[in-house]
Amino acid sequence: MDRMTDGSSNGTMTDNAMILEKLSEILRRYVESDPETGDPIVITEETDIFEDLGADSLMVMQIIADVEECFGITFADVDLLSENFSNTGGFCEMIARQVREG
Repeated sequence: MDRMTDGSSNGTMTDNAMILEKLSEILRRYVESDPETGDPIVITEETDIFEDLGADSLMVMQIIADVEECFGITFADVDLLSENFSNTGGFCEMIARQVREG
């Protein structure tokens, strides 16, 4: 899949709100709807992927693979620490940094 763009002159998707929106779409593929309302889970920058969404390490690796494909990036092995992916805000920052660095 091609790298996402925001239409800016640099051609990269670095706006955290747009990254959070796309990351939320990816995360919702892996989590159930709200059990009380049946609505999709609300994902914010403060959402904890492990505690709030119930992800385990295998699920996070699948999410990372989807993120890499969606954004046209590759995370370095040294970045693949669970604490780097536990919070969606931090995850968005890592994605933005990888997109900027190309």
